[in-house]
Amino acid sequence: MNASFMPDEQRGSYFEQLYRQDADPWRVRQRWYEERKRALLLASLPQRRYRHAYEPGCGNGELTLELARRCDRVLAADLSAEALRLAQQRLLDAGCGGNVVLAQHRLPQDWPRILPGADKFDLIVLSEIAYYLSPEELARVVEHSIASLAPGGSIVLCHWRAPFAQRIISTVRVHAAFQDAPGLHRVLRHEETDFLLGIWSNDMRSVAQCEGFA
Repeated sequence: MNASFMPDEQRGSYFEQLYRQDADPWRVRQRWYEERKRALLLASLPQRRYRHAYEPGCGNGELTLELARRCDRVLAADLSAEALRLAQQRLLDAGCGGNVVLAQHRLPQDWPRILPGADKFDLIVLSEIAYYLSPEELARVVEHSIASLAPGGSIVLCHWRAPFAQRIISTVRVHAAFQDAPGLHRVLRHEETDFLLGIWSNDMRSVAQCEGFA
């Protein structure tokens, strides 16, 4: 069944079954394409180190592992319990993950609630997830991202560009929603035939300006 036409609760079952049938359905652990894409994303981050990251749609944890090495704390979430089990095992196998909390989240309704005075995220990574959202859901995710972003924080989007059966919204529209959002400044746009990578911040300064030499 096409996931884009499923009721929300059935979409969860779709991805749960997907990961139970194949621990690496998109070959993120095997393909050079995926390894290179992760490396580009990580090299593009405006800061060497982050305090607190949120990664919804973490899948089997391949990017989560790399974020754990760059961040003091990571909240990694997925709709699928099986994906989270695989992510936990990936972190354990790598001897990493003591700073990672795994949670089952459905976007946008399970976006972490930031209480007044609480620690916000200085890194939010939306990788290969936002095209599964309806326009209304995407709008709420944009709002939540802005509201829960710490001063000087980064919002990272990385998405496959080609059409596929489960896509609800185009990658161009996904990234445009953040580009048009008030209070965000685009730090980077990297476009290839296959994917689009974008980074936004609520800090207008460049990386060089943040380091004090420009």
